Amino acid sequence: MATLAERLAEAENALHDLLLGQQSVEVRDSNGESVRFTPAKREALRAYIRQLTDEIAGAKRARMIHFQTSKGV
Repeated sequence: MATLAERLAEAENALHDLLLGQQSVEVRDSNGESVRFTPAKREALRAYIRQLTDEIAGAKRARMIHFQTSKGV
């Protein structure tokens, strides 16, 4: 299965091809299923790119854990 970064690169290349006039492009989603995008669905492809970008950012984001304790006083 492709990594998030690989799927993002594939989606960005597909958007580039659409913007250059290709009539349709095909990418594989996280389930490995093929999805075809046409110029009319360009915004859906952009949304998919945003989703992948957010997932990658979330995976790299440091998480803070806050503990609150009480001495029982």
